[in-house]
Amino acid sequence: MRASTFSYSIMSVLMLGLTACSAPPEKGPDRQLAAKLQTALQGAVASPGNRFPGALLYVSGPEIGLWAGAAGVSDVESADAMRPDEEFRAGSILKPFVAVVVLQLAEEGRFSLDDPMTGVLPESVTSGFPDSDRITLRMLLNHTSGIPEWLTETMMGQIASDPTRVWDVHEYLDVAAAQEPYFPPGEGWMYSNTDYSLLSLVIEQATGNSWRQEVRERILRPLNLESTRLPEPGDLTISDNHAHGYIDMEGELIDFTSIDSSMAGAAGGHALITTTADLARFLNAVLAGELFQNTSTLDQMLEFVEVPEGASGARYPAGYGLGIMRFLLPGNIEMLGHAGSTGGFESFVYHLPAHQLTVVGMMSSMGGDESELLTPTLELLVPEFQPQ
Repeated sequence: MRASTFSYSIMSVLMLGLTACSAPPEKGPDRQLAAKLQTALQGAVASPGNRFPGALLYVSGPEIGLWAGAAGVSDVESADAMRPDEEFRAGSILKPFVAVVVLQLAEEGRFSLDDPMTGVLPESVTSGFPDSDRITLRMLLNHTSGIPEWLTETMMGQIASDPTRVWDVHEYLDVAAAQEPYFPPGEGWMYSNTDYSLLSLVIEQATGNSWRQEVRERILRPLNLESTRLPEPGDLTISDNHAHGYIDMEGELIDFTSIDSSMAGAAGGHALITTTADLARFLNAVLAGELFQNTSTLDQMLEFVEVPEGASGARYPAGYGLGIMRFLLPGNIEMLGHAGSTGGFESFVYHLPAHQLTVVGMMSSMGGDESELLTPTLELLVPEFQPQ
């Protein structure tokens, strides 16, 4: 669909009155704040500088209660309005899920976080990485391993040209192993999807089960995340309540909803299908320590290494823990969580501890700027937040 048709589709939906798309919370903010949140959400979608057909926003906290809203369209072709409970692909937000499983296995004594790769993975895997005897699980979890990124421009081109291809994790590892390390183990920081591709094999080596099965049994079922799924490779089915995701290619929006779930695997990509409400439940449970046996485990997860300015691509980064990122916002406001980017979707789930506030958002186009949605939301909810 061309840009002119796309713009008309969004505006026609907006004119129908998207305040009706806000999900009725059990207890929500006052009517005035709810209207302002909806206006901010609609404004992000309607902004001429944005190219995402629809967006979702979810906020919760003891002071404001719970509010969920939607704006724009779920499907450009049908112009169906986006709904607050729609499912979407959450990209790298999967990393905290994988990190939790690794931490749980460490609690059970399956391995130590300071074990080297050579102690937990077969030689057929570790031989491709010259420093594997010095790279620990902790380094994989917090991206201080120095292992290169497999998601190169060449790989992105292959994924775009054949979205339904079923990938094997070893194909990713081969691409990474063919490159020079970024830095010696533990002597720098660089975000690398390869770290979590390797962690998926660590989980499988330790348990004898697939990493997907372990995430389902250890997180999705205990937390009753009924709208969160991990489709098996080759499963391209989506529910009727699934938003479509798009990529702007030379002015035309191309639907990339059906990239295979094997793309990126445990590193994110299209592997995780979820909702804003489920993501909020998950992050709140993690930060409350609900998924760990010992309080010290959460303490380790929240031990942050410094992220060099500009290295993560995110605004206001301050540190990366074990699958959790820390941001220090203007006004000295701490924010914890993770963002995700994959073919057709940009999303985030964040918690502001001092305000007991959780904010989740999704934009249905890859390359969207999360600040277009997050910044006006925080301006409404956090008075001392002063964006730069």
